[in-house]
Amino acid sequence: MDQEKNNANGKARRPIVYIKRTIILVLLFSLVYFMYTKIVAHNKKEETLKAAAEMKKQEDLKKKAEEKKKREVQKQKEQEEQVKQVQAVEKPAEGPPQEINENAQLDQYLQNAGFSGTAVIVKNGKVLLNKGYGMANKEKQVPNNSETTFYIGSISKAFVATAIMQLKDQNKLNVEDTIAKYIPDFPQGNGIQLKHLLTHTSGIPEYEQGTEDISHEELIKRIGKQKRVGGPGEKWKYSDSNYSILAYIAEKVSGQPLEEYIKQHIFATAGMKQSGFGKALEQTRFPSTGYKIVNNNMTTPNIPSMSQLYGCGDIYTSAHDLYLFNEALFSGKLISKESYDQMFTGGKKDYGFGWYVDPGSYSNHGVMPGWNCLNGFSKNGSVYVVLLSNIQNNIKSFGKVNNDIYTMLRNIEV
Repeated sequence: MDQEKNNANGKARRPIVYIKRTIILVLLFSLVYFMYTKIVAHNKKEETLKAAAEMKKQEDLKKKAEEKKKREVQKQKEQEEQVKQVQAVEKPAEGPPQEINENAQLDQYLQNAGFSGTAVIVKNGKVLLNKGYGMANKEKQVPNNSETTFYIGSISKAFVATAIMQLKDQNKLNVEDTIAKYIPDFPQGNGIQLKHLLTHTSGIPEYEQGTEDISHEELIKRIGKQKRVGGPGEKWKYSDSNYSILAYIAEKVSGQPLEEYIKQHIFATAGMKQSGFGKALEQTRFPSTGYKIVNNNMTTPNIPSMSQLYGCGDIYTSAHDLYLFNEALFSGKLISKESYDQMFTGGKKDYGFGWYVDPGSYSNHGVMPGWNCLNGFSKNGSVYVVLLSNIQNNIKSFGKVNNDIYTMLRNIEV
C-alpha cells in the first residue's frame, strides 16, 4: 500500500520537476542569448570604432600628405626666389660704365694725391663723385672706372657682423652666446661670447694665414690651438681669427654657406650687383690687379689662400656697391634699429661690431697684399666716402685723405 502511495506521489512530482527544468533551461537560454547579443553588439561597436579610427587615420595621413606637399611647393617657390635674387646680384651690367664727376675740387684733390682706384663720394643723397683713377691693370693699360672690382680686405668683417646681427634679429642666436654653444669642442669656448669676437676682445690671437687651401673646419681647428693673449673682454686685440669663427657660426645657425647667405640676405637686399667672394673677382667685368711699391718698383704681391681669409677678408666689390651696403645699413634695410645701435656702439679702442666709431662718423679699413680700401659714412647719414685702391702703399696716409675729403665736404653745398 505504502509502495503504491510513493509511486503515486513520485508520478505527481514529475510534471513539477519538468516544469522547473524547462524554466531553468529557458532562463539559461535567455541568459546565453542575452550574452550573445551583448557580445555581438560589443563586437559591432568595436568594429565601428575601429572603422572610424581607421577612417580618421586615413584622413590624417591625407591631410599630412597635403600639408607636406604644400610645404614642398612653398619651399620650391622660396628656393626659386632665392635663385632669382642671387642671379639678379650676379647679373653683369651692360653698356659702358657711367662715371660721375660733379665736383672739380674733390676730383683734383684725388688726382694730386696720386690715388689709384675708384672713389664714391655722396652728400645729402647726391653722388658728387663715382669715378676711376689710375690703372686697374698696368701691364694691359686698363684704367680703373666706376665699376672696377677690388678686394676689400678687412671691410669684409662688416658683412659678417651684419649677418650675425640679422640672425640675432631672427632670434636664432644672441651675442651673449658662447662659442661653445655652436662649436662645442673649441678650446676655452665656454667663456668667450660672440660679442667678444665682434669687438676683438676675445683674447684669441691672429692666425698666420698662408697660401695653402684648407677647409673651414681645419681653419677653425688651427685658430683654436693659438695661445690666448688675454681673457675674454679684458683687452682689445685686433684679430682676423675672431671673424673667421663668427663666419663659421653664421653658417651653422643659418644652415647656408656664408657666401650664399651674404649674397641672398645682404648683397641682394642692398642691390649690390658687382660683389662676390674670392677668386671670382677675376671673372668680373672690370677686375683690378693689386700692386705694391717695393724699392720704387711696382710689384704684384702674392695673396693668401682665400680659404684662410674666410669671414675676414675674402669679399670683393665695387666702390658704388660698397656705398649701397652702407646706405642699406643706415636706412634699416638690413638690420633692426636695436641691432644697428648695438653694432655702432664703440667699446674698447672705439670699435663696435666690424666698424670703428669715430666722433662724427663710422668707418672701416681693409688691406690686402696689393689693395688698400677705406670706407665710411657720417653718423647722420648725410655723407658717404668710399675709396678703393689697387695700390697697397702709394698713399702715405689714407686716413688723412679721408679727413681732408670730409673737411672739403663741409664747404660744398648740395
